[in-house]
Amino acid sequence: MPAYLLVVAVATIAIGELRTYRDWIVGCDNQHACHATTLIPEPTEAEVATGDEPSADNLFNLSLRREGGMQDQPRMRLLACYLCDSETGREPALTRELRVRGKDGTVVERQVFSATEAARLVSDDGISIPADGRLIGGLMRGDTLEAYDGEGRYLAAISLRGLNAAMRHIDEDQHRSGTVTALVARGPGDAILIPPRPPSPFIHVPPPSERPPIRLPARELAALQERYRCGTGGSGLPETASARLDESSTMLLLFANCSAYNGEGYVFLIGEDQSVRPAPVRLLPHDPQFELPQVVSAYWDAKERRLHSFGRGRALADCGQEQAFAWDGEQFILVEEADMGECRGSIDYITVYRRETAIRAPRR
Repeated sequence: MPAYLLVVAVATIAIGELRTYRDWIVGCDNQHACHATTLIPEPTEAEVATGDEPSADNLFNLSLRREGGMQDQPRMRLLACYLCDSETGREPALTRELRVRGKDGTVVERQVFSATEAARLVSDDGISIPADGRLIGGLMRGDTLEAYDGEGRYLAAISLRGLNAAMRHIDEDQHRSGTVTALVARGPGDAILIPPRPPSPFIHVPPPSERPPIRLPARELAALQERYRCGTGGSGLPETASARLDESSTMLLLFANCSAYNGEGYVFLIGEDQSVRPAPVRLLPHDPQFELPQVVSAYWDAKERRLHSFGRGRALADCGQEQAFAWDGEQFILVEEADMGECRGSIDYITVYRRETAIRAPRR
């Protein structure tokens, strides 16, 4: 497994893990918000031998999300297939009818919505699907979900193999099993039995500073670039970016694009006296700090004041890990992580950790 994907393994249980169930992958974050999404179908050896292979083409992706609160309802969305050739007239936004079919091909549930309703549900990345109890019940029993446009023309078929287990995983993580709010593991338990969401962990960040970032002398910066330049086959000297973090600290980011799809990010702190040291970057406040290079394919978001890292599992980016770190005055701490653990055609990354930030009151 690539090194940038191993960071989840050393984190505490506060950072969620992904589970794969056949053609679905699911995960929940530290606030018990859960997200399941489709993968390109892969038949098992037994299915190939018996001819019972998935009949879905997955020309659309299907996403199911649910927050962890007692009254939070499931939300579903049809998304365009990432690795499919786009075809005019075959977009998720054109969907007006859904048919859930069982293994024997019979329709076990149908949902139709009008053009007026669809106009309200469509956005740039697909179309929301009203996830009522009847549709969820049909998806539990189905083998494929078919999408049709307003003229009854076939658009796509999505594999439902593994969705039942993924929904059960959501029920368990959100402590809904055995209650009337569960997706699959329903029971007589009242919704009041669902525990409240855990308090959101906060990171207090220093107020933004209007002072310009400290610049290293050209000779010192060149020496630092030379030290961390790419070896044979790389693109030479790393690119540089700097940002003022607070009244006394400046970040220097060296980005060395040394591989086909994962560049190395070296993060340094520059003091007011132009001293340079590696920036502490951690998952959680008391975790060991990352060794250089701390981040992958990194960039600084000046508006959000976050350091971003995106480690691709392969060039197509349909697997990997996205992370964002905030500066708390002493170190960069993880505030968001989204993963995709299977290289099977989906960029619908699943959030497994989130942490709010609040600006610390300025010192007087």
